[in-house]
Amino acid sequence: MARLKPTYSLTVGSLSSNTDTPAFGPRAFTVQRDMDIPADALHIRMLERAGINLDDEVSLELGFDGENEPVFKGKVVKIRPALDGLSIYALGKMNDLLNLRTASTYEGQSAGAIVSDLVGQAGLESGTLDDGSTLPRFAVDRRVSAFAHAKGLADRLGYELYANRDGAVMFHALGDAAGLDAAAGGLLGAAAGALESAAAALLGGGGSEGYAFGQHLLASQASRRSSPWGTVKVGGESPMSSQGDSASHWLTVNDSDFQGQAGSGSPEILFLDQAARSKDLADRFAAGQMAVIQRTANQVSLRVFGRPQVELGDSLSASDAPEELLNGAGYVRAIQHIFDDRLGFVTDLRVALNGGGG
Repeated sequence: MARLKPTYSLTVGSLSSNTDTPAFGPRAFTVQRDMDIPADALHIRMLERAGINLDDEVSLELGFDGENEPVFKGKVVKIRPALDGLSIYALGKMNDLLNLRTASTYEGQSAGAIVSDLVGQAGLESGTLDDGSTLPRFAVDRRVSAFAHAKGLADRLGYELYANRDGAVMFHALGDAAGLDAAAGGLLGAAAGALESAAAALLGGGGSEGYAFGQHLLASQASRRSSPWGTVKVGGESPMSSQGDSASHWLTVNDSDFQGQAGSGSPEILFLDQAARSKDLADRFAAGQMAVIQRTANQVSLRVFGRPQVELGDSLSASDAPEELLNGAGYVRAIQHIFDDRLGFVTDLRVALNGGGG
């Protein structure tokens, strides 16, 4: 069997380098993309700076035998020269949303519409932005970044907030959380939610791959733990109505009647949320917060030969491992590409398992 040769194509500002013409001597690339970290990151080790400057646009493609695919787009944010070479650090386009500070008030807007407006103000491209719930009123202030406001909305709904490899912002649910909007009030375990979740497990973020022990896996490790919270409750800014999002909001003497809840048993956690201005919203936010808590409880980490085509949110399965807990299906929450003269080109993946991974 012929061996595949790892290849790359790098552009920084007006400079270009590739496997056949390795200008300015790149020695290693590490791409890190993780849904738990706001911005994608690229670390380049090279022999000479060759005129590279801060804020230069960066794009990197990786692959085999010249069949390369994009794995990173962003800007140079740090340069560290030394006598034996230098390191270049770049951040993905989501960094622009992190740096945006703005103030806005939204009335009767969906969560997706609010995120879309913030993404536009940051000058970024929108990818998949689900509408989610309609919020009677939501305020954005400049004391925290626009990313923090968008991430807060994502966590309320159980959505993932991330950028695809082209830098487009994604705001939607994946895996077991994908059925929450279809289920009335976001109730966990509802039949409609289960059906949509199953469909999302098959579709993932747009792609699907399967890796088997003895065929594709270079390494595999699983993490299984119980959920830290049995019950999630959400109380709003004096939640005032049980008649839905469009009802008038009046003070109530018994807040507990209008709290949202997801799950059962102990321990219990309470979130106070000013945006939860109705019983329906409180229930939906509780289901979303429970999804956020649960999605990291059961994960599998894999190392495979370089897979530049894998995208965050793609569905992925691991099978045939002798230890049953190393097998399962879910969606990709983290990708790390390593390209150097020691490992060649390998990809590390972290997968959030569907349905508890059982």
